[in-house]
Amino acid sequence: MNLKRILSSLTFRFMFSYVAALSVAGFVLLLLLFTSYSLQYFGSINRSTAAESARLLEIYRNGGERALTAAFEEPQQGRSEQQFQYLLADANSRPLAGTLPAWPARTIDSWWQLKHGVAFTPMIEVHPQLIAEVAELDGGKRLLVARDYGDNILFEHVIFNVMVRSLGLMIILGAVGGALIAGSGLQRVDRINRTVESIVQGDLSRRLDLTGSHGDFRRLTITFNRMLDRIQMLMEGMRQVSDNVAHDLRTPLTRLRNHLTTLQHQVSGEAQGTVQDLLDEADALLTTFNALLRIAQIESGNRLSEFQIIDITVILRDVMELYEPLAADKNVTIDVNLRGPLSVRGDRDLLFQAFANLIDNAIKYTPSDGVIGLNAVLSNSTVIVEVADSGGGIPAAEREKVFQRFYRVETSRGEQPGNGLGLSLVRAVINLHSGAITLADANPGLRVEVLLPHSIKPV
Repeated sequence: MNLKRILSSLTFRFMFSYVAALSVAGFVLLLLLFTSYSLQYFGSINRSTAAESARLLEIYRNGGERALTAAFEEPQQGRSEQQFQYLLADANSRPLAGTLPAWPARTIDSWWQLKHGVAFTPMIEVHPQLIAEVAELDGGKRLLVARDYGDNILFEHVIFNVMVRSLGLMIILGAVGGALIAGSGLQRVDRINRTVESIVQGDLSRRLDLTGSHGDFRRLTITFNRMLDRIQMLMEGMRQVSDNVAHDLRTPLTRLRNHLTTLQHQVSGEAQGTVQDLLDEADALLTTFNALLRIAQIESGNRLSEFQIIDITVILRDVMELYEPLAADKNVTIDVNLRGPLSVRGDRDLLFQAFANLIDNAIKYTPSDGVIGLNAVLSNSTVIVEVADSGGGIPAAEREKVFQRFYRVETSRGEQPGNGLGLSLVRAVINLHSGAITLADANPGLRVEVLLPHSIKPV
């Protein structure tokens, strides 16, 4: 499976975007939870240090400095989780008593200042990070009550690393999972495309495979196959009716023509001319019915088994050899530029008939002393055949309509005979060969461009 195709698929982009959004949402949620925890944690530190400072001030007022320093030595029973640090200093910040060796260079007054500043880190063996409460005593002395918050900083680092790594891991796993799901989906889509392509080519008996389908996709596949069953039944019914009508009418028309041929040899004068006109009408009707049957046979896809690798330039040269005398009779010049060999996979007879129809139309609608261009080149794995005439052309609004059966441009109805099936047959043949046909202005005249997939296999 093509990795670039997987990464550009809608399924992968949806899965990756969903997992990335979910990961970011989870990260934001954890961040909010941690922020809430930090607010409560530092709020608890502020309240506990304030309460401890108030307790020591009460001891100082009742017992003086001696009682205060004695309180520093008391075990912190019931407050082991707080682990307070104390320092009594004179007016010049020189230590007098306590568990801290020196007065800090600065103190933190609130958790907000703590989050945006630098906490007091005294130069002692363990190097704890402290947040402190300061109280003024008599004679300019100061009391500092501090509490270590280093455990929260460690917890913050751990949580932050976990969140970042989890976010990255979730995105990676989401990308891998999305690629696997997209690859599986693309394989299923490829199977559907192959089946649908076969149906488009005319094999209405093909159905979507239910293997590995589950849930909604299985129900959708069953419904699609039922739709194909219905379409096949309707198409076969229409084709059978059309074929029966064409066959049933062609037989009496052929019999009628034979009788007219016999009658032509038995009459003379004006009656013979009348019989000839009737013969021409019968031939035109037979040509129409034969063209309808031919188009129906082409659209059914029954000729796919006869496909082989052929050189399109050989077919075009054979067509030119057939129509050169007709062009010469009208004094029409045909400018041929065939850059071959140009190999395609197809049915030689059908392609010959399609290009013969195009050349015949070009000669038919090109005035005397006109020019017809026939070019064939290879471009980007596509064989491009171009037939351009110098006739009256086809109005832009009618260029798509002329491919409809029996449709003829009003200006051509009185000029040239025809039944309006020639271009319909050409499009049927080109579609059978997975190609495309377009009409454009040749300034003056009409330019017909036929695109056929190139076959890399040599002829």
